[in-house]
Amino acid sequence: MTRSRGFYGWQVITAAIIGAAISPATLVNVPFSLFIPALEAEFHWSRPTITAALSVFLALLVVSLPAAGRLVDRLGARRVALPSVLAYGLALASLAVLRPSTAQFYVHYGAIAVLGAGAQSLTLIRVLTTWFERRRGLAIGACMAGYGVGYVLVPLLTQALITAWGWRVAYVGLGALAVFGALPVIALLFHDSPAALGVPPGDGAEARPPLDSPATATPRPALVDALRTRAFWLLALIFVLMSAALNGVQAQIVPLLTDRGLSVATAALMLSAIGVGSFPARLFVGFLLDRVFAPYVAAICFALSALALTWLIGASAPVGIALVAIAVGLSLGAENDILGYLTGRYFNIACFGQVYGALLSAYLLGAAAGPYVMARAYALTGNYTLALRGGVVAIAIACVLLFLLPRYAELSD
Repeated sequence: MTRSRGFYGWQVITAAIIGAAISPATLVNVPFSLFIPALEAEFHWSRPTITAALSVFLALLVVSLPAAGRLVDRLGARRVALPSVLAYGLALASLAVLRPSTAQFYVHYGAIAVLGAGAQSLTLIRVLTTWFERRRGLAIGACMAGYGVGYVLVPLLTQALITAWGWRVAYVGLGALAVFGALPVIALLFHDSPAALGVPPGDGAEARPPLDSPATATPRPALVDALRTRAFWLLALIFVLMSAALNGVQAQIVPLLTDRGLSVATAALMLSAIGVGSFPARLFVGFLLDRVFAPYVAAICFALSALALTWLIGASAPVGIALVAIAVGLSLGAENDILGYLTGRYFNIACFGQVYGALLSAYLLGAAAGPYVMARAYALTGNYTLALRGGVVAIAIACVLLFLLPRYAELSD
């Protein structure tokens, strides 16, 4: 029996939103800085030593994501996502048994990365790209708003668990969120394509061709050909630079703020403020992507974050820092939306998982380097000023490169 196309398309978005809110990005990356003071106190590790675990996590994601993308393209997103969510949730909870061994600490985070590669945004966006055409930007934006929800709520939950029962219980709680929160929703609601449910393709509207994407566009490249295009390498470089700057700030913001006299609880609120900025940004950016050339949208968002980091160099008042955090969240909210959207516009959807996996790996290279560079700069200078200035420069370069991207129908060698 043929089912309602619109109903099931939005059902898939619901699953994607919840999957994004309870994902490795929100459960591992976002609350990481909240664990730094507790680990410093218990194991007497330095900040660079602790932060290196996040770099290990992100570096192994770089290696794992292209393989996960190939699996998604061949086996389907659902078959890859379900075991991945279960496995990384259990691995995250297992940090509760951590002993004073940095090697064990790094192995745990490395395992979470490898096991969780199939639960990343590439899986969610791959499915939404199949379900939606005309409203693809809005669909991706709605999904990414789920990350914004996680950015707001997960730091508050994590800090509450740490305060009440300690950091070990907090890791168990985060792992349980993945296993008992995300896993059932994906199992019940997440479907790879309209064909899998026997419904027509598309998003329920007679689609006029999206801006800069004519109906008679020439064939777009697969993975091997994508690597030969100017668009691929510009996107990779832009998102390496942006990711290093913004994820570096996110991973170090709690110790940065406590060094300036704020309490850990207040610093946790500022970390949540990043999510406050990212939530509406993801929805609004998704809306704009269907109407405005995406690099122009990205340039505006990223320029705001450069101004925010410049302000953060000397900021100490909570109100000013909250505005900075919201601005950083706005850019973080725009990054993956725009990257996923442009991957679907520039390259062949049949190879979306592989191409987006490769580009997301570039993004994660920056995310792995940024936090460690910030922590190392702190160890060398006793403050974060030099790292923040470097982040401003990196964002400025990324904004210039955005204007070199071709129109969607143009693929340059």
